[in-house]
Amino acid sequence: MWPGCARGARLALGLWLASTALVASGAQARDACTPGDGAILAQTCFLGDPPPAQRYGHDILGDTPEWANLTLDWGAGADAAYTGGAPSLVMRLERGIFEDVAPRIIALDNDPLPEVLVVNSEPGRGARILILDTQADGVRAITGPFIGQQNRWFAPLGAADLDGDGIVEVMWIDRPHLAKVLRVAQVRGDALVQVAALDGLTNHRIGEADIAGGVRDCGRGPEMILATGNWSQLVAIKWDGAQFSSTTLGRDTTRPAFAKAMACN
Repeated sequence: MWPGCARGARLALGLWLASTALVASGAQARDACTPGDGAILAQTCFLGDPPPAQRYGHDILGDTPEWANLTLDWGAGADAAYTGGAPSLVMRLERGIFEDVAPRIIALDNDPLPEVLVVNSEPGRGARILILDTQADGVRAITGPFIGQQNRWFAPLGAADLDGDGIVEVMWIDRPHLAKVLRVAQVRGDALVQVAALDGLTNHRIGEADIAGGVRDCGRGPEMILATGNWSQLVAIKWDGAQFSSTTLGRDTTRPAFAKAMACN
């Protein structure tokens, strides 16, 4: 557990796996942001300054910046017990980058504090999925394994209770340009543990600055909106806790078609 920002304006938040540490710092200009609920969390953002200590150099997301900083900007209803009275908590990677388009706010449990899902990539190790679990006494890191090779990447979908059993799953595409594997994982302690996988799916092409699709619920439970591995079909994938099922939505795999599907149209 990393101590909360009530300890001071600048504090050590401990070590991640592979001795990757975060420290809190002062306010900086915000880059890629995701709005929060407006009460407890106003927004969460990647910060472009200062730059990472070592450039990663993958550029899989085109000219998207290499972010090494992430902020939680608290809302007016945030409790001083976990904010320490500070308007923001800014965290910096000492090694690697957030190789992503924006932080994602997810809900792993029923407490009102947010969890943030990102991709963290490190030299020599490639990407991993990282969740920052904000709690009243600090921030917990929940991590999946690194791919194990630099310039290999994960493209997240999000998180949802796919099978309705009360346990939230976290989903991503493993190497959307190479392996094209949908992975479904659950949180076990401080780790993400795979519970299912399906080949032949993707959500990103090299150089695109966004990630296609995601998770929708059109009244029939959560579905993952993806493309087949050759981008020939748009599909909705469901998982019932034991097996996957797939529904073809059409042959248009452009971003407007993805947006229409995500909107249940």
